Amino acid sequence: MFFAPIIAATVAIVGPVAASPYSYRTLAARQTELCNGTVALNTTTSVYTVQSGDDLIAIAESFNRGVCDVARANAIGDIDLIFAGQNLTIPAQVCDPDSTTCLVDNTTPTATCINGGPGFYTIVSGDTLTTIAENKFNITLASLIAANAATLPDPDVIEVGQLINVPVCESSQCFIQPYVYQNKTLVQLAKEYETSVGQILSLNANFNGTLVPTVGQTITLPSKCGAYPAYPSKK
Repeated sequence: MFFAPIIAATVAIVGPVAASPYSYRTLAARQTELCNGTVALNTTTSVYTVQSGDDLIAIAESFNRGVCDVARANAIGDIDLIFAGQNLTIPAQVCDPDSTTCLVDNTTPTATCINGGPGFYTIVSGDTLTTIAENKFNITLASLIAANAATLPDPDVIEVGQLINVPVCESSQCFIQPYVYQNKTLVQLAKEYETSVGQILSLNANFNGTLVPTVGQTITLPSKCGAYPAYPSKK
């Protein structure tokens, strides 16, 4: 398969922006007695209809399932995007429920730029500069604010649908490829293909905060984002 590289450049894509609160939750590790003989596994599947105010972590915990297992069973790209009335398949219980691989790493970022670009991001409902920087692009909030200093006099005031600049590291690149979406979250894709959730979202403008990729849909996937030109090919 041919991969087309995009090379980092400084591009000023500016727009008035603003937002409402958006937060990725953290999930405490839970002890489980499943599979040690004291609690029997429930090997059946069921369907749950999402109610107003539900979140996927709470739903998964109520069924004693891993949130990432539930996300994969329903091809949910972003665990924070579920909707009232949506029918969720609750998968069979497993010995080692997965409640971590689909969650954003809550380690405070230290990077001040992304590798390869693109150097812009479209605000969606629920975004804040903090969540965009730390949860979507894995960069510091200060670096994102600095990249938009000329157009965002108040970093707390951003608008849905507008563009903000994302700082791109010099001499860096990403390889761009089509990817047929399967049962993975965007967090898992970002980890596997060495990119960030924000870069995936930036290259797929139809993911607008209420729409996520569906199984079989072809998306544009940045991969192997790193230093140019010597970054080693791994995939």
